[in-house]
Amino acid sequence: MPRSLSAAESLDDFFADRRRGASGHRLAGIDRVERALRTAVERTAELVLTDDEQVLVHAERQFGVEGAVARVMPAAGLLLVLEAHLAHLEIRPSRGAARRVELDTCAALTRHLARELRHLDVLPATHRIELALAGCAAVIQRPVRRRLLDALGLR
Repeated sequence: MPRSLSAAESLDDFFADRRRGASGHRLAGIDRVERALRTAVERTAELVLTDDEQVLVHAERQFGVEGAVARVMPAAGLLLVLEAHLAHLEIRPSRGAARRVELDTCAALTRHLARELRHLDVLPATHRIELALAGCAAVIQRPVRRRLLDALGLR
């Protein structure tokens, strides 16, 4: 059986790859998405970790260590984190390039995890993530909505 990677190792590998050759606005966007995903990992610990893993996280946090959840969580837990993160994005309208970078990064991370975790049955999770990505893309503000905001004097 393959060695089980932690979420931290998987994210480190993935974002190192994403940064390769990136500069300027693209690099800044990748950094922003990485921070958002790592924050999502820390916030969803109770949804993904077992009781024993939560005890380990609590012990690490006693020493003020950041990223404790990602070091304890198995990489497969990232699929659940991505689902929760995308559900949050779906209700938060956004525009343009920043949203595209975030959605592209989440899609690429999903593909990376599917390859990395091919020994597990990740198809149901990846399908749910694909649906969430489509939902997020549909939330990007459209001109019709802006006209409505103008008409209501809210813009």
